[in-house]
Amino acid sequence: MQLREVKTDTGWKVEIVRDERSIARLWIVDRQMRIGPCPVFTGGIAGVGTDGEYRNQGLSRQVIDAAVELMRREGYDASMLFGIKNFYHKFGFATCFPERLLYLEVRDAERAKKQLAVRAMRQADRPQIARLYNRDHAERTASIVRDRAWSGFPMGSDFEIDTDTKVVLDKRGKVCGYIVCDKDDERCRTAEIGGQGDAVFSTILHYLAQRAVQLRREEISLSIAVDHPFARYCRPFGCRDQTRFQHNRGPMGRIINLLPFFAKILPVLAERWGPQDRDRTLALRTDIGTCALSWKRGRLTTSDCAAKDTLSVRVEQDALMLLAMGYQTADDLQTQGKLKTSKATLALVSRLFPLQTAHMSWPDRF
Repeated sequence: MQLREVKTDTGWKVEIVRDERSIARLWIVDRQMRIGPCPVFTGGIAGVGTDGEYRNQGLSRQVIDAAVELMRREGYDASMLFGIKNFYHKFGFATCFPERLLYLEVRDAERAKKQLAVRAMRQADRPQIARLYNRDHAERTASIVRDRAWSGFPMGSDFEIDTDTKVVLDKRGKVCGYIVCDKDDERCRTAEIGGQGDAVFSTILHYLAQRAVQLRREEISLSIAVDHPFARYCRPFGCRDQTRFQHNRGPMGRIINLLPFFAKILPVLAERWGPQDRDRTLALRTDIGTCALSWKRGRLTTSDCAAKDTLSVRVEQDALMLLAMGYQTADDLQTQGKLKTSKATLALVSRLFPLQTAHMSWPDRF
């Protein structure tokens, strides 16, 4: 058997080969994922699998270990995956944001009025849709940056679900909103919506209500964060949200390279730090190294060493990932025994890592 790493157009393929046949494999998909407004270079792990006759021989473990080492070597900041229960935590991955759904009854949504035109998405609409998305999610932790290489919506609100995408046009005929619906008659679900303003949102809700009537469904569901502007718009119509916190499964992440990860998110940490305690250094001591945060000439910096008299935190990288993603607080982790520090240091750590409403759109997943 031979372990092989193959560079692809979108990242890497890591596989174990026997007699020139791939018997266990995964893909690493390159993404720029936001922590607040700051993108970090993230390897999305996808397609983990072993051929049937070679299962239960530890091959998936070998492939995942090799993938983590490859990402460390190639300069990835973090990694994400969407995993089965009680497996990926063995490799340092931790569930780092919940799954969210918004529900509306069709009879309530029917009160919305169509104010703008709606038509099917065209290939030429993609750049404008990407601009709308990046504007709407500019500070959304876990959202993916859509660059010029973005190719559209490969799936709906689950893997292997096709999409039916519409765009909303303003009075000049320019795309000002969009609706990504599952192409699935069994449920009336929307994987993503984009745009801003009452006219756009009213038109989107009207369209979703009419679509639900055609599908003979009594309820609409949307895979969006509870604080999404469209979710807030729907509150007067009557809606409910569902937030599912999973254990050792679902959206899971880990830090790959500690210092580069924190170097990328320094702007948001500097803003949260504020003017106080700038004469102190904060050392985050983890199982993958130490990151010391300190102020020099009015700028927050990182280094891999710190003096003994610094404010010190002991926390493993998986728990630190939970802090960075805003999934748990420093108080939570200290109570669970996953973070050790003094009371004074805890106040600063809590300020740097507040709770956040992280969400990754389903069409951006891997």
